[in-house]
Amino acid sequence: MKTVVIACCTIEDEINAVQKTLPNPLPVVWTEAGLHNYPLKLKDGIRQEINSISGAENILLLSGYCGNTVEGLVAPRAQLVIPRVEDCISLLLGGDEIRHEVSSKAPAYFLTEGWLRYEHNICWEYERCVEKYGKAMTLRIFQSMLAHYSAFDFINTGSYHVKSAMTRTTALAASLNLSQNIVPGNLRLIAKALRGEWDEEFLIVPPGVPVHLEYCRCGPLQTA
Repeated sequence: MKTVVIACCTIEDEINAVQKTLPNPLPVVWTEAGLHNYPLKLKDGIRQEINSISGAENILLLSGYCGNTVEGLVAPRAQLVIPRVEDCISLLLGGDEIRHEVSSKAPAYFLTEGWLRYEHNICWEYERCVEKYGKAMTLRIFQSMLAHYSAFDFINTGSYHVKSAMTRTTALAASLNLSQNIVPGNLRLIAKALRGEWDEEFLIVPPGVPVHLEYCRCGPLQTA
């Protein structure tokens, strides 16, 4: 049973770390990191990748619902498999429940090395904003944007050097009066996904059937 993975390159470190533990790593198609800032483009990009895959029985979307981006997607010739989590943050923390528990203690903006590696990350956006509006205006904009957050929380997935990554946001955190913390990551969902252990934690959609997130509230969608 051939399975092909579609995943954002921002979690490449974590997926590759799990792949190294598998006897038969799965082929992965990487989507652009910057597309997360443009949901419609991201959805169209994933749709194009799905349609370009041939010969697969399963297409594993290692992104979770990703801001409902997966809504309406359909794989004409393969079964779609999607972790039942809100997004990549929950995927790296080990599930929505853990993510909500961590967030309830102190709302934080989550980061990893992978999310800082590509354009359109928060540091990149800050610098572009400074160039356009100046430092004083940019500070006001970002303070407003991040008013709900108290910290930058780095998810320690064991796949990158956390302390080194944190140095890249030290100055920005200080200017915004945000602390920087390390929270434990958990790659169990990624491991289950790549091992094909698709239980109740995964949404399974048959070929030719559009994804509808209402399925997530009524149990697994049965295949024929």
